Amino acid sequence: MSRRVFSRILDLLFPPHCPICGAGSGKDGCLCPECLSKYASEQKERCPVCMKTAGNCVCGLAGVSRTFLGEKRIVSLAFYHPHGTDGTRVTERLIRIFKKRYDKSLTDLFARDISGKLLLLMRSSGEDPGEWVITFPPRSAENKRKYGFDQGKAAVRSLSRYTGIPWAKALRRSGGDEQKELGRFDRELNSGSLKLARKIDLRGRKIILFDDIITTGATIRAASDLLTDAGAECVFPVCIARVQKKK
Repeated sequence: MSRRVFSRILDLLFPPHCPICGAGSGKDGCLCPECLSKYASEQKERCPVCMKTAGNCVCGLAGVSRTFLGEKRIVSLAFYHPHGTDGTRVTERLIRIFKKRYDKSLTDLFARDISGKLLLLMRSSGEDPGEWVITFPPRSAENKRKYGFDQGKAAVRSLSRYTGIPWAKALRRSGGDEQKELGRFDRELNSGSLKLARKIDLRGRKIILFDDIITTGATIRAASDLLTDAGAECVFPVCIARVQKKK
């Protein structure tokens, strides 16, 4: 019996449920139609400074992303609101689940959405996906032990399946804490725990750098510097969500 057939049998016996409201999932295999609609509408939110959506807004990205694809510096599905929400937003709740437990359908949902935007951008920019490689800043060892998986690795493997772009573990961590638990200044210091993976050749490579949330940009900046210093031709960041610049 193939894995696909086995998976369909399991879905029939144990129908998947929406992780947000518990209702039956829709065609995407993750969210119910109502929560999927909320998730899609949150991607249309606009920056209060430039009035552009998360994928088009460049506020605060000058020192984070130095590579342009077309006129874009980043692929981001939505803005992230770490504080001040009433708990009804779907994006933040999904990201919390994504970081705390491995959920293939949720990982694939994010990967499909990012892949669609990324491939469209590459085609319009005349880029060949075969010339790129996807990588990610790995999770701290402490949190990998705590949760039992690395959400970044799971995401780039799924991104690779949907885009056809190969992935590689180009970065490693030497100690360091989870960024979400740190203040801005400590984030900058903690980003120094990133190191280049041993025995990897990035000379002349074009890099897609995935991070689930871009907050201050410290991790992306540190990772980009390492990859560029190792000979990468360019580094283009993609993320699920980015913190919105305050007006």
